Amino acid sequence: MKKLLILLLMALLACEKKPNPTPSVSDNFDNPTDAGLLENKTIDEASGLIASQKNKDYLWTHNDSGDENRIFLIDKNGKGLFQFNLEGATNRDWEAMAIATFTEGSYLYIGEIGDNNAQYEDYAIYRVAEPTITGSTQAVNTLSNVQKITFKYPDGAKDAECMLIDQQSKDIYILSKREKNQRLYRLAYPQSFTQTMTAEFVEEVSFSLGTNQAFYITDGSISADNQEILIKNYLQVFHWRRQSNESIPSALKRAASLLPYTAEPQGEGICFSSDGSSFFTISEESDNKIPVHLYQSKRK
Repeated sequence: MKKLLILLLMALLACEKKPNPTPSVSDNFDNPTDAGLLENKTIDEASGLIASQKNKDYLWTHNDSGDENRIFLIDKNGKGLFQFNLEGATNRDWEAMAIATFTEGSYLYIGEIGDNNAQYEDYAIYRVAEPTITGSTQAVNTLSNVQKITFKYPDGAKDAECMLIDQQSKDIYILSKREKNQRLYRLAYPQSFTQTMTAEFVEEVSFSLGTNQAFYITDGSISADNQEILIKNYLQVFHWRRQSNESIPSALKRAASLLPYTAEPQGEGICFSSDGSSFFTISEESDNKIPVHLYQSKRK
């Protein structure tokens, strides 16, 4: 059903007038290229994606709902068989990953924020210190001291797949998936690991460019230098360069640039590279068993 919906959205966009955003020269990216086929065949429903801060040229990803409580580490060409289980966590519907750097090191955030039928009372974000791989790292590992941020929305259940962390304030932003005008929520830092938080509704955001609407937001990413934002749906990638002292909500209210993107069989995850020189997207295995690929768009 989801694949049929994607095809219908593609047809709708094809019939509409194409937007003509004018990004600045520094915001130009090349067309995506196939960085490689994923070596780890266990990753068949990739959803979240984030660049590692401790392992150069590596990316973290995870499977969608119903998988085990595990994340995977792959290199920039899709190679690697590293698996890390999150002790004490469950994967009800993991949909997003983010990373934030603190004085003591970098932390991974895994968002259990999916809710296709808008039926859950609360949601979770798991936080764990990012591990460093060495020559002795095993294929399967366990991460302990996992912290859990439990939260609910002030206006009822929401399906979401996009989670952003402001690298300066460490506030967590969550963008709803299915509305015509997406709803942006904030979990202010410091987040509680002991009590259920109520996310703050910040604003409605429209991603329209020309006559297009951002159908079904599936992921987003903040650059490591905190200056750029990427948000994608199944068919488009939106880009903002933050102005001086501009908040994430303020940036998202401005018109975005539309970056080159070729629709994948079911492309959900997106992230900047750790140095900001490119961005990556990742697809799920399609119904007709097209295997998972990693794609890269380099900055011109």
